[in-house]
Amino acid sequence: MEEKKNAILIMSDTQRLEECSAGLKELKYNVITAQKTSEAKLKLENQDFHLAVIDMSVKNFHVEAFVESIRRKEEAKNIRNHMPILICHNLAAEFVEKFSMIDNVNYLEFPFDRLVFKKKLISITSHSDVILKNTRNIAPGEYLITEGGTSHELYWILSGKLLITKLNSQEQNVILGEIYPGELVGEMSFLDNLPRSASVKALEHCEVLVIPHKKFIDVLDKQPRWFRSLMQTMSHRLRLADKKIAQKYVNSDKDEKPSV
Repeated sequence: MEEKKNAILIMSDTQRLEECSAGLKELKYNVITAQKTSEAKLKLENQDFHLAVIDMSVKNFHVEAFVESIRRKEEAKNIRNHMPILICHNLAAEFVEKFSMIDNVNYLEFPFDRLVFKKKLISITSHSDVILKNTRNIAPGEYLITEGGTSHELYWILSGKLLITKLNSQEQNVILGEIYPGELVGEMSFLDNLPRSASVKALEHCEVLVIPHKKFIDVLDKQPRWFRSLMQTMSHRLRLADKKIAQKYVNSDKDEKPSV
């Protein structure tokens, strides 16, 4: 029996996707098909899918509402790693209009052959696996970043709330701000390779996506030299601003400085 995580739901009432899906067996996927909205909803209720592929031209099928219902159910179940959804259609502009604000929804334009379809699925599912492997959970009171630390990862907050603190000249922890879901933290060391300028700790249970520093450097190396200089200049100015803010205030956070 195939593992549930290897199942793909294909929503289509034509032969276009069925012909391409034949090659999915090579990728060891269990292909489940549906031709009607009720049928697709029932299968989603009773089985976990690694990916959903939807033909946007299915008759009497409100794709946008269907996709939004999937995301609402995931949020209700506190599922942060959203199932990838591939929309197949022949109008890119319509796709952008309807799905640009919905997370992890991808597009493939008709017509395409089996090889193009296969490559697209590999790309989508590989990206999803990377997100899962780089997700980290932080307990309340635990430090995600410690001032003076030498790590350089960037973090994207998926859930929870964190506090930013910095030591002033009297070795007192000064609160610089709070971080909420959807925000990034750790960007200065990520950009300039210098030690951490402040500490960040979780105020509640948090889930963060770790963005490896090396991945960014690989991208940065392909950019003009002035672009890296721009990033480092911005980071330097942010560091100076944080330092000035910390010196103006007295102790606001009674925790001791965390070990680096």
